[in-house]
Amino acid sequence: MVSNTKINKIGDAIAARGGEITPEELELLQEFRTSFSKPLVNVFNKMRDLADTVHPSSILAFRLKRIDTIINKLPREKGMDLSRMGDIGGIRCIFYNDAEVYKAKELIENAFETGGKTRDYINDRKRDIGYKGIHVYVKDPISKRRIEIQLRTIDHHNWATLIEITDLLYGLRLKELGFKSDEKFGKFHALMSSDKQLNKEEANLIYEVLAERDFISVLSKTFRKNNAEVKKRWASEDKNNSFFLIEASKTEIPTLKSFKTFDEAEQAYFERYKENQSAEIVLTSIKKPNFKQISVAYANYILSYHTFTSDITPIIQELAKEALEDKKILKFKKIFKTYEDLVANLILDIIAESADLVLNKMERNRVVIGRTKKMDKLQERQLAKKIQLKVSDFKRSHDNFIIELENYIPKYFLRKRIVENFLKKHNNRIQKIMKSKQVEFVNLIKE
Repeated sequence: MVSNTKINKIGDAIAARGGEITPEELELLQEFRTSFSKPLVNVFNKMRDLADTVHPSSILAFRLKRIDTIINKLPREKGMDLSRMGDIGGIRCIFYNDAEVYKAKELIENAFETGGKTRDYINDRKRDIGYKGIHVYVKDPISKRRIEIQLRTIDHHNWATLIEITDLLYGLRLKELGFKSDEKFGKFHALMSSDKQLNKEEANLIYEVLAERDFISVLSKTFRKNNAEVKKRWASEDKNNSFFLIEASKTEIPTLKSFKTFDEAEQAYFERYKENQSAEIVLTSIKKPNFKQISVAYANYILSYHTFTSDITPIIQELAKEALEDKKILKFKKIFKTYEDLVANLILDIIAESADLVLNKMERNRVVIGRTKKMDKLQERQLAKKIQLKVSDFKRSHDNFIIELENYIPKYFLRKRIVENFLKKHNNRIQKIMKSKQVEFVNLIKE
């Protein structure tokens, strides 16, 4: 095994060259990195039972730190010994509220020998960009290697994956550089992470970013494009396998491959990294592998699911009401059109999520949605009921919002007439937006 002295010299050399690495150094870095494999599995196996005592539906995953992430970190933190990088081996536990996170923290600290100071980024925020979570450092009982355990709520995790999705789709480095990567986008994500009530200025900044970046449409189109195809790839994998290699892409459907052993998966990861050092690829293992869990745990790689479009809805609704209340009709119309874009995407997403009975695929740069096989009457009713239930939940919220808006319509005749005529054409505009989303509904099976 490569010595600490040797690996520290390699780390210093990489840092001094601004992140460049020689082929010989890469082989030695990989040897050092994989020396954490068994310690990581040891701690993960113990964490499986511990996490279940906190919440049986907790999501637990582990990974070795990606090679490119290690290399990129060294120039940013010059002077740090590579041998002391604390998160080469990492485990992520996702719970459902802060109380569960802190309960898990207590259990971990009682069950393991400490490997360093616990970092609480829930009470003591990490940077201004909004990251939340707790990092606990423990020692593997056998090797004494240090392993990082990240504890998050599902809301914390959704925010963190949204940052990484934004980085991938817009070519940014918000996760690594924060505001230095893009100040306005950084503020947008910091506000989305905030628990406090947004003021008008903050809510308007969120709206501006959505409009300037076409953020809702970019996300929704990416998720619709990937949803069915990634599910199909998941379905074709051996369900007895425990290790997964996932590669994300801004333009292509994410790839997903499973392996029986960690060594097989790690070898495939390393070979792929050598082929393309800029590849967005991760090797992981999930506690209870299923498509829903892997989609949540690695939403930034699967790129077929995220809660953002539903999370942002109340903010846009509030901005529309405030614009009407302030009698700013042009501003209201702009904001409401953003809301309509959101509605159209949510409806399309609801249909696309029913991909177990319908198919969405890319064809001539359009997302085609239709039936994959002939359905009997029962299957058709089940599909209709599934879609209708989801649409009904959303429609109730939408109808209540439209009724609320009526309370804010100006009393002055001309302004009132303009707003009422604008709202009357609401459904027609949504239909036009849906047609413009490069989505085609077809019956894929000839009757």
